[in-house]
Amino acid sequence: MPAVALWHCDEYTSAKLDPIVREALSLRPFSPGMRVLVKANMLAARAPEKCVATHPALVESVCRALLDLGCRPFIGDSPGIEPFPLVARATGIAAVGEKLGVPVRELSRSTVCPPNARRVNRRLELSADALEADAIVSLPKLKTHCQMQLTMAVKNLFGTVVGTRKAQWHYAVGLDRARFADVLIDILVSLPPVLSIVDGVWGMEGRGPGSGKPRFFGLIGASADAVALDAALAPMMGLPAENYAPLAAARARGIGDCELNGAEWRGDFDPGTRFENVDIPALDALSLMPRFMNKLGRALLASRPAQDESRCMQCGRCAAVCPAGALVLDGKKLRFDYSKCIRCYCCHEMCPFDAIVFHEGALMRLFKALGIARR
Repeated sequence: MPAVALWHCDEYTSAKLDPIVREALSLRPFSPGMRVLVKANMLAARAPEKCVATHPALVESVCRALLDLGCRPFIGDSPGIEPFPLVARATGIAAVGEKLGVPVRELSRSTVCPPNARRVNRRLELSADALEADAIVSLPKLKTHCQMQLTMAVKNLFGTVVGTRKAQWHYAVGLDRARFADVLIDILVSLPPVLSIVDGVWGMEGRGPGSGKPRFFGLIGASADAVALDAALAPMMGLPAENYAPLAAARARGIGDCELNGAEWRGDFDPGTRFENVDIPALDALSLMPRFMNKLGRALLASRPAQDESRCMQCGRCAAVCPAGALVLDGKKLRFDYSKCIRCYCCHEMCPFDAIVFHEGALMRLFKALGIARR
């Protein structure tokens, strides 16, 4: 059974990170000459203190340790919309590559994955660079997420979907959170061996993954089983594992260790820890209705994105990233076509100014007033 390791770490210094990273890399074999993708979270061009991307100090520590093992690491991700060089510079990750002589590249080549009986979706395209690597060290940021509630080890691998194909998946699964979770598990089982090291020294709560509030957790977590690591971290964040969609999908398909029965715990951080009052986005009742009633669900249940004009800087990123073509920037106004909107919330995810807010659906407001739904 794969080990789950949790360590206390209170600052991004090599003195604190390097011993932890060396232990983390011992959880999976790495041999000299191996090509290893260091898959950072590079969602957007934000500075490290915004806690949107993996901290560059952790990326540096991992790359340096891999080099010491004789591996050939390269750093990569596929950001949402902004040019990759801009994201790499703003997050501090480009500087890591320059310092260590490690390539930093956009995951831009898409290829069809070989057949895999464990997948729900028979056809899946992922980054050729990711599929051709001998192993992947995935470096998620411990964050909340407005669509999935949390983004951790499993969700970070969605970054191996190239560019606009992310939007295509959002459009294909629409309101169905369970179907999106199945896509995430399909990605997990299609990739080379993955070691996940979660950056939870400073993470995010609130309106994540791009516009939440930085929060100190003082934690680094690692496992060769991304599902097991998420199963350990979700309750610590205040979300029961059985309520987290990717874990529900993994459990239903018998993938990974969701139950952590007999887990081998390593590190010095108590897995029974519960962080107090983490601000996790409320879960819209996206899938209370059958799939053929998704249009009605969008109108009456799911929260609608809307513009906060006091924050909006009219950059147009939300309109550019919308997979459904449901909004346009008209002067200073964002105009939403809610009949097209699939409630994927990509507009919120990519807004650098936290200018996309949510208005709850009419039935959801009624359910809460009657005490049927969670407040």
